Amino acid sequence: MERKRDHVEVAAGHEAAGAATKRLHLDLMAGEEETNPDYQRLEQYRKEAIYRRMREAQRDAKRTKDEAVALQGTLVRTQQQVLAVNQFWDALAEYMAHYQVDERALGEDTLKRMERIVPLTLLQGSNEQIAALQERQSLLQHIVAVLAKSAAGSGSSISQPALQEVQDRCASLAGEVSALRQALEATKAQLHLSQERVETLEEQLRQAERRADRAQSDVVRNMEDPKHEKQAQASAQPASNQGTPTPTPADHKESAQGSESHAEAAQGTMAATAEKAAAMEEELSSLRDVAHSRQRLLDEARAELLEAKQSVAALQLQMQAVPDERVHAHSVYQALQAEMVFMQQEAERLRSAHAALEQENNDMREFRFEFQRQTTTQAQTHSEELQKQIKARDADIVRLRGQRDELNAELLERRARESVRFTYVDEAKALLAPKDERLAAFEAQVQRLQAELAAAKNDAAGVEAALGDGATEASLSTDVAQLQLQLKAANAASMTLCDEVDRLSSAYDQLDKQTSARIANVERLEDKMLRVTTEKAKADNKYFAAMRAKDALEVEKRALARSAERQAKVIERYTEAEKGLQTQVAQAEKEISALRRSLQTHTSKLAEADRDVAVWRRRHADAERARAAAEASVSKHLATAEQETSARHKAEERMMALDRDVGRLRRRLAESSTSSRRRESSDADTHLEYLNSLLRCSSCKERYRDRIITRCFHTFCEACINARLQTRQRKCPHCGLAFASSDVQALYLQ
Repeated sequence: MERKRDHVEVAAGHEAAGAATKRLHLDLMAGEEETNPDYQRLEQYRKEAIYRRMREAQRDAKRTKDEAVALQGTLVRTQQQVLAVNQFWDALAEYMAHYQVDERALGEDTLKRMERIVPLTLLQGSNEQIAALQERQSLLQHIVAVLAKSAAGSGSSISQPALQEVQDRCASLAGEVSALRQALEATKAQLHLSQERVETLEEQLRQAERRADRAQSDVVRNMEDPKHEKQAQASAQPASNQGTPTPTPADHKESAQGSESHAEAAQGTMAATAEKAAAMEEELSSLRDVAHSRQRLLDEARAELLEAKQSVAALQLQMQAVPDERVHAHSVYQALQAEMVFMQQEAERLRSAHAALEQENNDMREFRFEFQRQTTTQAQTHSEELQKQIKARDADIVRLRGQRDELNAELLERRARESVRFTYVDEAKALLAPKDERLAAFEAQVQRLQAELAAAKNDAAGVEAALGDGATEASLSTDVAQLQLQLKAANAASMTLCDEVDRLSSAYDQLDKQTSARIANVERLEDKMLRVTTEKAKADNKYFAAMRAKDALEVEKRALARSAERQAKVIERYTEAEKGLQTQVAQAEKEISALRRSLQTHTSKLAEADRDVAVWRRRHADAERARAAAEASVSKHLATAEQETSARHKAEERMMALDRDVGRLRRRLAESSTSSRRRESSDADTHLEYLNSLLRCSSCKERYRDRIITRCFHTFCEACINARLQTRQRKCPHCGLAFASSDVQALYLQ
């Protein structure tokens, strides 16, 4: 057997030597494992494990098939129940039509709901069926309520005992319903427990079946009980010698040598050897029975494969030439036919709508052209009017600016006049202030003199009163003399004051005349200055206003000239653009008309092509599904046949290996019988350690094998495989065959 080697380039000689040594070690290990009978037993153990998994899968498939049959029966019962529900509603409709139930009492809504009710089918989902049943329930409750009301209205002559009996029956039925509900809840709980128990029992059954398969496997029994294997090997040699009529010369020679060297040990273990040989014969017969049973299973698989091939051929013929009647009778074709009719009607409606839209589009286009022309004319007229208004506004602005300047000049003139007037008033107030002070002093003196005069008058009255009271003449004469003296003094004082008042009056008149003359002179001078100032301000204002008006007119003139030039250029550009756009619009209209006709043609063709594509896609999908189902069935049957063929070859190989093992055991029987009892325990430990080393990973010698490479079917531990996957050295450590991460699977030893 040729093996692939690692193609690794090394630079140093030491690395090359190390790699060669490692490769040699791997080759030696591979050769030893292939020629080692323990490794062969391990391979046989793996094959037995795979076969047991296949049997377990076969049992699971049988259980699944039984469940499918049970579900098919449930489906049939459900169909019958749906048919019974539909029959009930048909009978209800016939009853209402036969007995002429009052339609006004039921109402139009109820009748329409009854007409809209669609029969239940198994194509509906569970939610749809529940909704339909709820709708039927509500409708039935409404009908029963209406009938009960009509019966109550028409049957008012029902006797009281009958009514009481009906009420009692309703109460009893309500109690029964409650009890049935409780029983239903208990049944549901029991059903849940039963389902859990069934699942537990199924799992226990699977475990028992796996244990039975392991118990029937000799390889597992030998791996678990090495002592039993040694005893069977020891007992196989004498039994084969007794049962073989013509032994070979080599067997005679070996047996003779063994008998001469170990005669005493052979005599002591002869009875045990005979029993072990009988056990080996029984085991061989059981293995033959297993091989025959596998041969029968293989024949059955071949027959099933032949039937599957025939059915696949028939299905392929049907797929290549499906009858039109079958296609027409198919529900999908009928649904597609109805959809096609609907789509044709929809296409006709869309064509008519498209024609109407085209007509409307043409009308709108003509309206747009007319509206554009009118809008352009109106805009031009409005623009001219606005330009006229702008010119009038500019003239008004110039006029208002002149008026504003004149008013500002007049305002300044008036402000100057008012300031002059306020100056005159202040000067007059300053001149009149001493006069007011003197008048105030004179008024105070007059008031004082008047007060003294009044006092004198009061004294005369007192004198008169004294005379009237009878005063003495001496006292009165004295008083009169005093009073006369006082009167003289007062007269002298009053004369003095009168002279002083006269002098003050003449002085005041002179001052007043002087003040009036000076004020008149000042007013004349101020009037002259005001007139001169006003005339100068008016002249300045007129000059500045004229200059501003001139500047404004020049600026406006330049702006109008520039605006006129720009507008002339813009008008020329717009005129040229309008001509070009009109040409483009006419050409675009022609192109749009041609494209519209082409679009309509291509749209109709595209719709037809879409319908054809949809039809062919559905047909292709149906054909693909049928082909996939047929290929899946064929591949399944082929895989089953291949598995059965490989199982048969493995069984034959196992038979041959067992025959070789039997011969080898016969040859080794003499040698094994000579071993002493005291070394049996050490040999068993050694053999157990060796078997344990076979179960360990051949790469690290530490962990057990739990991963298998499906490319070469060599087994290693998970850590070694992950290390090679992570370092990108994805080659088998045993044979050097490259593998991927998807080729690594878990290994289960049962």
